[in-house]
Amino acid sequence: SSQLTAKNGFSANSLFPGLARLYRYRSLVSELLNDPSLAADLRQDLVKAHNMACLRRDVDSQSTLLNLMLRDYLLHDQVEQAHKLLTNSTFPDSASNNQLCRYLYNSGRIHALRLEYTKAFSSLSQSLRKAPSNTGLGFRIEVQRLLIVVQLLMGEIPDRHLFFTEGMKTELAPYLRITQAVRKGDLKTFTAVVSENAPRLQKDRTYTLISRLAHQVVKAGLRKLHISYSRMSLQDVADRLGLPSATSAEFVVAKAVRDGVLDATIHHEEGYMQSHDLVDVYATQEPAEAFHRRIAYCLTTHNDAVRAMRYPPDEYKRQLEASRGNRGKSSDDKTDEEKARELEDEMDDDY
Repeated sequence: SSQLTAKNGFSANSLFPGLARLYRYRSLVSELLNDPSLAADLRQDLVKAHNMACLRRDVDSQSTLLNLMLRDYLLHDQVEQAHKLLTNSTFPDSASNNQLCRYLYNSGRIHALRLEYTKAFSSLSQSLRKAPSNTGLGFRIEVQRLLIVVQLLMGEIPDRHLFFTEGMKTELAPYLRITQAVRKGDLKTFTAVVSENAPRLQKDRTYTLISRLAHQVVKAGLRKLHISYSRMSLQDVADRLGLPSATSAEFVVAKAVRDGVLDATIHHEEGYMQSHDLVDVYATQEPAEAFHRRIAYCLTTHNDAVRAMRYPPDEYKRQLEASRGNRGKSSDDKTDEEKARELEDEMDDDY
């Protein structure tokens, strides 16, 4: 801490990257020690250092410290504090690509914990796309795990080839089984897989989000039953979905009808569910919404590519001077031949 304090008073820009790295190492040591008092002191130091970095326009320290504070809040389950920091702070545009990937990952996790799955999917997709493909395999695995869970919470099924990416097959094996259970709509299989892999999911910090998938499993099972049968008893629905009783199945079906998942009618006295005729999906707003999401993704990719086109400083001025010839050259940039020719011209003018 004394080294960090000593360097805070030094204004040399060349020390800013080293200062940011020292803060990162200190934060990692505090995380490994797992001392609450040390974590509280570090949190205060990070806030002060971030304020100082903003005043000094220290982009390296500013981006690194912001990611460290977000990570600290997430590790201690302070989601609302992390969201307040995320909304009230600005990530520098000229920060390094690695820090930008970490910032997008932290943002995606915060949005996912706050049930904002669309924003979480967008942030995590950008983080995975911007992450280097030749290094950082552990980071890409962590982002891919969270992205798969967010897709499932959105009601989408991830592509199968994602689970067999080079270097990720073993790490994503439990998530492949969970995805298969969600796709089949089998609540018993889903519960068994989650219980079997609970320690692994808690270590990956995805157990809380995966526990929310039980509703998606039931919805997927109801959709399959709705497509396969025009009329089905509530007791059969309970048996197929693994629910305890017909009353529970009635409540689940009623909620699905209210949420727009199913187009059906419940006959309480007779104890069955009557499915309505399927509506053409192209007559609804769903194709327009999907088209809008794809256009927004393409525009975001285009804007990121434009912002990533960085040019050396004063490059335009050098090109302009070169196009004008030697008029813009200073005496230091001129060659010996040009200086000798100018000296001869001056001597001829004197005579």
